[in-house]
Amino acid sequence: MTATDGAVPRARRVSARTLWDRSVHRVLYTLLFMFVAVIMATLVVPPLRLYSGVHEQIIALAVILVVAIELLSTRLHRFVDWLLYGQRSDPAAATARLARPIANSDDAHTLEELLAALAETLRLSYVGVRINQPASITEAGVDAGSATLAVPIRRAGRELGALRAGRRGQPLDRRDERLLEAAAAQIGLVLHARSLTEELRTAREELISGVEEERRRLRRDIHDGVGPTLAGIALGAESADRAVDQNPARAHQLLSCLRTDVAGLVAEVRRVVDGLRPALLDELGLVGSLQQLGRSIEERTGVAVTVDASDQVSLPAAVEVAAYRIAAEALTNLARHATPQRAWVRVQAVDQNLLLEISDDGCGGAGDRPGGIGMGSMRQRAEDVGGTLEVTSGVAGTVVRARLPLQTAVSA
Repeated sequence: MTATDGAVPRARRVSARTLWDRSVHRVLYTLLFMFVAVIMATLVVPPLRLYSGVHEQIIALAVILVVAIELLSTRLHRFVDWLLYGQRSDPAAATARLARPIANSDDAHTLEELLAALAETLRLSYVGVRINQPASITEAGVDAGSATLAVPIRRAGRELGALRAGRRGQPLDRRDERLLEAAAAQIGLVLHARSLTEELRTAREELISGVEEERRRLRRDIHDGVGPTLAGIALGAESADRAVDQNPARAHQLLSCLRTDVAGLVAEVRRVVDGLRPALLDELGLVGSLQQLGRSIEERTGVAVTVDASDQVSLPAAVEVAAYRIAAEALTNLARHATPQRAWVRVQAVDQNLLLEISDDGCGGAGDRPGGIGMGSMRQRAEDVGGTLEVTSGVAGTVVRARLPLQTAVSA
């Protein structure tokens, strides 16, 4: 069977369905109008008999029926449409009815209430939504099987799932399909909002977890490092105080040990503080810190590092730390694994974004290594401030590009 052969029976079915709908509509309308006419005649004829003759009664009744037709015809047509089709005969009313659950219900029940409103509006015996990610099905009513119509649910060009609907004993027509497509667009917004809410909840949980982990690290560093050192200094000062008069040499020795302990404590405190934010950033800024980092890498590994920076902007603290950490991790990785001769660090502010690029002339091969955390750490630092990170690696070397948004940057 050709496509034309298949279209002809379908057109015939549509035509037959339309003829049937019109016939039922006319029959119901006629019956209702007759019912209204009988009621009006019953109410009007007795008073007319008291004050007029037969001819006057007929003329008055005819006038009353004409006025009734003029006043009630449109309303009766709408009432019959509502009886037969629900609100699908009025797209504006149907759309407004479907929008109500989105405005009035909470996020957890919006989809269920939207499906209930859709079933009521289109007089559906079954309506359901199949979601692709995560896979789930939400439905109401009894599945109509082969008579069910499926409409894809899309958002921003991506298919999120499908809306399925059916009506027992009556196939869905083109009018139903258009309304289902409009409903699918609204469901797409609901699913997209639900996805954003879930991502926000996950990000909030990760943020809280990160803060708690940082607190745990600080507590451990202070408890295990700074605390015992301070206790030792206190004991040493007490011992030196007792030995000052009786054994000056011993007191001198204890004070010398105290100086060593204090120097160690200062180094430990700096280590803890650097874990929060590198001190170089406060002293030299991002560019100066990267230059200092490059000199340190060159002294330790022999890799010549060139830092190229355009006119800088005032950076948010989180972006500044992320850029420095990414550059430090990338330079450490290339010196350790790529055996390059030279490396370049480029920093540039473009369109409210900080562009950071670290490249080298090494052997390439950069990527996520089993058991390694460097690449994942850089990517996570970029994502934590709303940015992205890309790594390109080949025989000509490796390029790490980070794009970090300057949401609160002000031009210098």
